[in-house]
Amino acid sequence: MNTNEFHLMQLADSFFPSGMFGMSGGLESFVKHGKIKTERDILQFIQQQIRFQLAPCDCIVLNEAMNAAQDDDIARIVDIDNRFFSMKLIKEIRNASIRSGPQMMNCVIYMTSNKENKFTRKYQGKIESKQSAGTYPVCLGVSANCLHISKQSAVRMMLYSYSVSVIGAALRLGIIQHLNGQWILTQLEDDISTLIKDIPRKSLNDMWQLTPFTDILQMDHEHDDSRMFIT
Repeated sequence: MNTNEFHLMQLADSFFPSGMFGMSGGLESFVKHGKIKTERDILQFIQQQIRFQLAPCDCIVLNEAMNAAQDDDIARIVDIDNRFFSMKLIKEIRNASIRSGPQMMNCVIYMTSNKENKFTRKYQGKIESKQSAGTYPVCLGVSANCLHISKQSAVRMMLYSYSVSVIGAALRLGIIQHLNGQWILTQLEDDISTLIKDIPRKSLNDMWQLTPFTDILQMDHEHDDSRMFIT
């Protein structure tokens, strides 16, 4: 196993303390309103979120952030970060993103040498000075670049981590069992492989997202008195 592959597994593991696996991605609210009840409902929910939000928006941001990090372009990183933050209309989602992103990046800085993480520390300074938002996809892009993970692998990892966080939430909510979760992940493989093919050819001007019903239920989740998950 090469070092890059090892770091890819490390970042995608639920043991890694990024906070991503404490979120349901809106699933908790769907379950509360009786909109999701079965493993196929969960599969469809994840597919729609990937197709209409993560692939056309978050994945493009991740890819562009890695390009900027490779070019040592801190101004570009700040622009990408703040543009993405402005697109996240749900307060709960914005807050979750800017908590988990810097948390993950701080771990990567601790793991690596000063020489390896020079650009990462520079970006961390922009977040601390409030010049940059510190969103999860951008922090992941900077971290993946620091660990020499390829762009395609980083995009796959983000979609996998999102899928696992939703499936994990479904397990804890008592909708499915572990075997159902593995079936859902297997069904997602082709979707993810197909959707990420065009991402390297996209720019920030191509970003879009359209998940209005999920947005409404996520806003409702913000006001729930009793919640199991952050989102």
